[in-house]
Amino acid sequence: MQPEKHQNKASLLKIVSKKADLEEGEEGVRKILREVFRNERISTKELAFNTQLPVPVTAAVRRELEKEDLLARNGGAFLTEKGEKFVKKQLGLVYPQRLTCPKCVGKSIQIPDEFASILERLKKHLGTRPKTLSWLNQTHGTPETALLRSLFMLEKGDIEGRKIVFLGDDDFTSIAVGFLKAAKEITVIDVDLRLLEALQLISNKEKLNITCVEYDLRKTLPQHLHHKCDVVFTDPPYTIAGLTLFISRGITALQQRRGSSIYLAFAHQPPKKMLLVQKTLNAMGLAIIEQVPRFNIYKGAEMFANTTFLARLETTEKTKPLVAGIFDGKFYTGEITQTLRIYQCRCGEKVDVGTAASFRTIEELKAKGCPKCAKAKGFKLIQKQKLKEILAERLKLRSFKWSDFPVILEFEREIARQSFPEAPILDEEYHKQKLEKVVKREPDSIKVALLCDEIVGWLWLRTEKDRNTNEKFGYIKSVIVVPKHRHQGFGRKLIEAAENYFLNKGIHRIDLIVSAANHEAALFFEEVGFEREHSTMRKRLTSKGK
Repeated sequence: MQPEKHQNKASLLKIVSKKADLEEGEEGVRKILREVFRNERISTKELAFNTQLPVPVTAAVRRELEKEDLLARNGGAFLTEKGEKFVKKQLGLVYPQRLTCPKCVGKSIQIPDEFASILERLKKHLGTRPKTLSWLNQTHGTPETALLRSLFMLEKGDIEGRKIVFLGDDDFTSIAVGFLKAAKEITVIDVDLRLLEALQLISNKEKLNITCVEYDLRKTLPQHLHHKCDVVFTDPPYTIAGLTLFISRGITALQQRRGSSIYLAFAHQPPKKMLLVQKTLNAMGLAIIEQVPRFNIYKGAEMFANTTFLARLETTEKTKPLVAGIFDGKFYTGEITQTLRIYQCRCGEKVDVGTAASFRTIEELKAKGCPKCAKAKGFKLIQKQKLKEILAERLKLRSFKWSDFPVILEFEREIARQSFPEAPILDEEYHKQKLEKVVKREPDSIKVALLCDEIVGWLWLRTEKDRNTNEKFGYIKSVIVVPKHRHQGFGRKLIEAAENYFLNKGIHRIDLIVSAANHEAALFFEEVGFEREHSTMRKRLTSKGK
């Protein structure tokens, strides 16, 4: 008897994950099959929710499993006869029942009857929330989520008598906390004035005493908010830059003591990306005390399966913000993973839509009308492309010219500030002399990156020799991309240029040094293949008796 196609468990799971481009790999496919096994029939949305995978990704895996005749659909996905055999014999699945609490469904908290009236009031008020703005990564959480968050915080001792700051609150969780009538102070900081006005109206009507502050967190927090609160709650943009910025501002707002709570709502991530989340929190000296999957439920957020986890972080004696000053980079999802969509109107006019275009969304284009004929209907999507791919193709590298020096000087000064914050060398003559030497000795080792004649990046390379082994190795002295052009593939192109430069010299090793304070750069270098080999440790000493 011939074995069935892809009968081997490992090969089938690997093939399906590869075809579906699943970052979670084989284990992600196994999770999907297990969830189908635990349900007689299950919709794609419910399958995505239970496996914590985006709906489009879940649908892609499901289609591949259908091609393998493991799944079929009829009122939801179910296992075929072949699929039943595979999950039982190959995956060893035995128990279809769920073992989590049926009332709280694993959230460790539920809404008791005594709080039912609060839920009804929340449902009424949350209906007044302004329309979400996608470019601000706004997505409305359910009224139940807002109340469950507040009850979870209450159970942990983080509401009664506490000063609480919400960094962003398009879910109106502050209203739920206000209804408990136990917090000492509630402050909401948000960049969206519409949202703050709606919050303030409800607060005034219900006498909740919520203070609303319109503020862009790119700027440093106002001084009167520094180290004043006991608890922070935030549901930031689901990017590492967004996480870093919002948590940093939260640390600045907290009183300086150990054991203070920061509540973080964040999208479930594949293991590789979740590791970046953990590294970022670790770099800020925060301990992850609890993490509850699928705690937060949202409406119309299929890209993260309409659900995110809730984590409770605690400060330690090592806690410090990674962003202390002004933040001039990108942190919204639409900024970091920009997509350019080209729509064609019935009149023939082609219109670019995206965060970097004149119209950020198709809804905005329809509201304002076609630039040529002013009609609000009849737009057809004709092309879609990642902006990163378009811009990376346009990036050009050339050798350094002395006319570039004013721009390069600012690059070197910024690198000095990041690498040696205690004593950066900013003197113009110092940097000029260093460049003069390298221009004479190795002129091809310094490159500028150009985008439409604008200098957007800088690369400075050196060839060194290992004193212990006599091995020649490449050294990246400087590599930088201006903040507004980061997350567009330019950094990778500069690293590729460095690799090609050294390979052409017969060199197969590249070293660089990155400051522990420059967390974003460290994550980037790890992403492009660099590994930590040595760490410089430092301890400041004080004289006895002082």
